[in-house]
Amino acid sequence: MEEPQPAAKVNIKGWITRIIGALFMAAAIVFFVGAVMLDLVGEKAIGELSNIAEQHPGRSSWTGRMDFTAKTGEQITFYPLTHPTLFDIDPYLRGKTYLDEPDYEVRYLASYPQLAKVKLAFFLEYINHILGLCLGTFLFMIGSALTATKKHKPIVIDLSRKE
Repeated sequence: MEEPQPAAKVNIKGWITRIIGALFMAAAIVFFVGAVMLDLVGEKAIGELSNIAEQHPGRSSWTGRMDFTAKTGEQITFYPLTHPTLFDIDPYLRGKTYLDEPDYEVRYLASYPQLAKVKLAFFLEYINHILGLCLGTFLFMIGSALTATKKHKPIVIDLSRKE
């Protein structure tokens, strides 16, 4: 009579990490494809970036808001998903200051102008997508390592001489 095999333990933390990693990867890919689509087929406009954060004494905060006018004449406002530091780096890469040119190029979908993005120098806006993809891949790999079954036998390399 065979002995019953013990039930394999399910590593819940590993599966949760794996699922979160897969969701991060999927979101990064969707946002990346959307950004590339806007760069390829989006309409161009010039938008003005402004800080709408409530300023508290002794604290600095920044919340960017982009305002632009679509070709139809409609005034559009959106909040860019670009990290604020990239807006600080962009003028230096363009060789200009905020006072010279405070406006940014905006790409938007003509049929739905609320779907828009800010175009920065050297495609800096894609750093968010790349970092999201890296984070998702890292979490997915950690989750995969935590949920891996340990049924495999170890590899043994026998270097002894047999005569």
